[in-house]
Amino acid sequence: MVNPSTSAPGVGYPHDPPLECDIVMKGGITSGVLYPHAVCELARTYRLRSIGGSSAGAIAAAAAAAAEIGRRSGGFDELEKMVDHLADPSGDGGTVLEGLFQPEASTAPLFRILRSATAAGRGNPRWRILGTILWVYRARVAVCAILAVVATVTGLLASSAHLVAASIGGAVAALIVTAVVLVWSLVRALKKVPENGYGLCSGMPGGRGEAHALTPWLDEQFQTLAGLHDPSAPPVTFGTLGAGGVTLQLMTTNLTCRQPISMPWCESGYYFDPERWRQLFPEHVVRWMEEHPPRPVGSPEEQWKTEVRRRQALPLRPLPDPGDLPVLVAVRMSLSFPLLISAIPLHAVDYSAPSAVRYSAQLAAWRREHPGGTVDEAVAHLEPPEFEVNWFSDGGICVNLPLHFFDSALPRRPTFAINLSLFPLGRFRREDEALNSYLPGVDAAGSANAAGRMRRWSRWGTSGFGALGGFGGAILAAARSWVDEAQLVMPGYRDRVVTIFHTKDEGGMNLDMDPALLTALGQRGQMGAAKLVSSFAGPRPGETPAWGWENHRWIRLRTATCGVGEWFDSFAVAYDAEMPWQTPYSGMLAPDVSPPSYPIPASSRPLAGTRVDELADLARTWAAQGTRLFCTDGPQPAPKLRLVPYDRAPAFGSDLAPDAGDTPVVERSGTLS
Repeated sequence: MVNPSTSAPGVGYPHDPPLECDIVMKGGITSGVLYPHAVCELARTYRLRSIGGSSAGAIAAAAAAAAEIGRRSGGFDELEKMVDHLADPSGDGGTVLEGLFQPEASTAPLFRILRSATAAGRGNPRWRILGTILWVYRARVAVCAILAVVATVTGLLASSAHLVAASIGGAVAALIVTAVVLVWSLVRALKKVPENGYGLCSGMPGGRGEAHALTPWLDEQFQTLAGLHDPSAPPVTFGTLGAGGVTLQLMTTNLTCRQPISMPWCESGYYFDPERWRQLFPEHVVRWMEEHPPRPVGSPEEQWKTEVRRRQALPLRPLPDPGDLPVLVAVRMSLSFPLLISAIPLHAVDYSAPSAVRYSAQLAAWRREHPGGTVDEAVAHLEPPEFEVNWFSDGGICVNLPLHFFDSALPRRPTFAINLSLFPLGRFRREDEALNSYLPGVDAAGSANAAGRMRRWSRWGTSGFGALGGFGGAILAAARSWVDEAQLVMPGYRDRVVTIFHTKDEGGMNLDMDPALLTALGQRGQMGAAKLVSSFAGPRPGETPAWGWENHRWIRLRTATCGVGEWFDSFAVAYDAEMPWQTPYSGMLAPDVSPPSYPIPASSRPLAGTRVDELADLARTWAAQGTRLFCTDGPQPAPKLRLVPYDRAPAFGSDLAPDAGDTPVVERSGTLS
């Protein structure tokens, strides 16, 4: 039986936990209320070193990171109170959780309709939505209804059959006009959404009561958790976390470039509009960013060009270096649930566009003609490049559970993951919250290593619009989550992922969950995390290795060596192949051969040739023995090593784990010439 820790608040969070771990959390809008207690349960045994998440998981990840650096000042005690705080009544009659989502005046009608459409278990959704639409536009409906009633009564009181028919026709026409007015009202309201960043709620106060809005509330929470209680304290940045030995990595999606990106990134080229951002973030956060532009890098010539572009970009300002980027900004860029929460605009130059190509040529030509020219002179004589908006939306659009975060060849500490899922077929919510989560090897009967290998199934109706909608939903789900789903069943992954189940009435878009349900979800998260602690830490953490952790390390060694063996096999076959009319791989580093690009300095080529020969010899040996030796009867499904785009932000002076996030498609500051 797995039991969570029972220490009293303020007692159960040691300053120096016996073990360390990493953790990644999935997005799920309000389902994220289960994360605080889950994180606190881990924090009693583990120091949190690398923390990642997407969407709502990004909120939990940032809160956990802030609490970790504030561990000695009660950070986790504060985090433990968060769920109860969200269940507290707010100034407008709902809970604090409800009050976080405040629509703008122009989008308030659509917000009410969206909430009605996504509310679970409250009658037929079609009638519920129709009723909400009629109520939202009740004034316009009332006018049309009055016309219909007048026409009908007039016809009933008339003696002429022709007048009766005309009156009935008038009533029908009034009903048609009502429908037209409603459709027109909805279309008119939808046209307002792009003006609000393609979302109904900006995250800032929407003029509804005195309740905290999402973004200012998050800002306040992060500052408190990190122990920064002084109102004049700077915002928590990635550098702040790094100085405390904590890595934070979050996912966002650049819709303009159709690209998932992990934050913080280390590339330059993005700019923000301070005026627009003051509508999305607290004043002190925007002011901090204005006062902390990225430091110049590269040669003096590259720095000169960078300064020219920054001056030409005004009033836009360059995004700060990763260490100076406020954590709140990255969280908000990850949490932009489509339609519900506004997307975040950044500006960049599309260097593949003809206008940018001309600009690069003109800048280079002017610099050649005026080698001693100043930045002011260049800005005065050159047309600036076009800075276009890049829209950043929810990280969960492409990667909702970024299991690839913090991967390494062999783990030094476990990287746990918390997955969220509806209850599967045949499984229902139980009173005992420990039974509402699943961890392979703990909850599965039989072999622990065989558990968790089956992919989950999507099921939908077989006829009518329900079948059509289910089919379309399955297409979208497969397109956006196939990477997540593939990793969840991989050996070395599945044993460290606890899945917390929920019903359609819990989490998601259910903003009006009652306090009892919020408390139950918090307990469910705690019980799920307790299973991870039991399996990987055991009864004597830091003294005797638990079987789950030893088994995990063994599986990772088996999968790594099997993957390397397959890679070596592929390398050896291609390296030794005879390829007529082509330079053999073995000859590309010969002294008399000039490579077509990316040359290695002549002084280093002999050593490089020696290392490649050694690699080829090792690959031949593994191709003959290693693959069979390590892959036969190994963990299934078998792994495959592959290259992926890679971007790693500077380490900020701390021991950061690697990540495999993509690099933004933006030119480095020094590449224009």
